[in-house]
Amino acid sequence: MQDIVEGIARSMGEKLGVKYYVDYGRLLRDSEVDAVIIATPTFLHRDMVIEAAEAGKHVFVEKPLAVRVKESLDILSYVRKRGVKLQVGYMRRFDAAYRRARQVIEEGGIGKPTMFVSIARDPAPPPGWGSDPSKSGGIFLDMLSHDFDLARWLVGSEISEVYVVGGNYIYEELRKTGDLDVVSILFKFMNGAQGFIHGARRCAFGYDLRTEVYGSEGVVYIGSYEDNMFAHGDSRGITKKGVAWFERRFYEAYVEELKSFVKAVLDDKEPEVTVLDGLRAVEIAEACWRSFRERKPVKVEMH
Repeated sequence: MQDIVEGIARSMGEKLGVKYYVDYGRLLRDSEVDAVIIATPTFLHRDMVIEAAEAGKHVFVEKPLAVRVKESLDILSYVRKRGVKLQVGYMRRFDAAYRRARQVIEEGGIGKPTMFVSIARDPAPPPGWGSDPSKSGGIFLDMLSHDFDLARWLVGSEISEVYVVGGNYIYEELRKTGDLDVVSILFKFMNGAQGFIHGARRCAFGYDLRTEVYGSEGVVYIGSYEDNMFAHGDSRGITKKGVAWFERRFYEAYVEELKSFVKAVLDDKEPEVTVLDGLRAVEIAEACWRSFRERKPVKVEMH
């Protein structure tokens, strides 16, 4: 356990019965440490991942991989150079409902996938550094990169082109930081399929997440609850209460992704969500920002 605030590091270390550190470099020099989990603000990821790779430690890094493509490519280079494993924290891949959906699609249960649709709405925007796109990547990377990763994973094809419409409809403070609070993304896959993602930083009844993949022979749906959900209303009342926040909806998925990372290290296998998966999400997010600013469809530049 490492935190720059000694009191937090000590209390969590004692609670979990593990060593604790204030200095990250000291943690990396500990020969008993085989791998690290980096759950710091996004703008710190590049340097911390590279330091860990240079120390020969395997890395689990929370999404997104980095703020910019250049930083992501730096990480890719160092991870390959040092031969360490890196898994990116796109936990939805480990959720039972999403895994069932992927299995159905892979088995041909909906025929040929032709349309991916996702709605993602948070109860409120992130505080502090999270609302600054220069540090977090903004709504496209900080929030909707989950949906980019799911789209690629479920449809089984890369996203090749995006067209974005968005703006500031709710939070004036996001306008000041350069972020957006409501966006719509229309996109194409390399295999010819279509996609649409709607994201918003405000939802009156809680955390609202819905995904569907439409195919030639059927459709799969995944909702805010594993058994799907319906919610209607505003700040005064609702028909059915949504999930308050993502920690509750995806608790089991967070556990399963860490189990998967540990297994990859122990079995010397490639992690389920690779450094390349992380890079792809950053590439798509950068294309979305270009499309929004240039007001036209933009090709996704893949490296």
